[in-house]
Amino acid sequence: MRDGVGFFLLLVIRGVLLWIVIPVAALAWFVRLPFALVRRRRVTIGQMLGWADLNLMASLEASTLRPITRERSAFVPWREAPTVSHRVSLLDPA
Repeated sequence: MRDGVGFFLLLVIRGVLLWIVIPVAALAWFVRLPFALVRRRRVTIGQMLGWADLNLMASLEASTLRPITRERSAFVPWREAPTVSHRVSLLDPA
């Protein structure tokens, strides 16, 4: 029961916060694009949004939902952003 409540709360809180995180991450990707082209370290918009979502879930599990969740996701460092395969989809709770 406790895991089910924690998972539900994670989905609800994440769904609300994605309305803030996605536009901010997309803007950060757009601002970072000229620098990425010079340094030849390409991070696609999908990888940037996935990286932001993974770290959002990890921060929620480590802070707000800490008493409820047993297993916590690990934070993804920025240097691993080009290897992120996680994608934010339209089916995520909104």
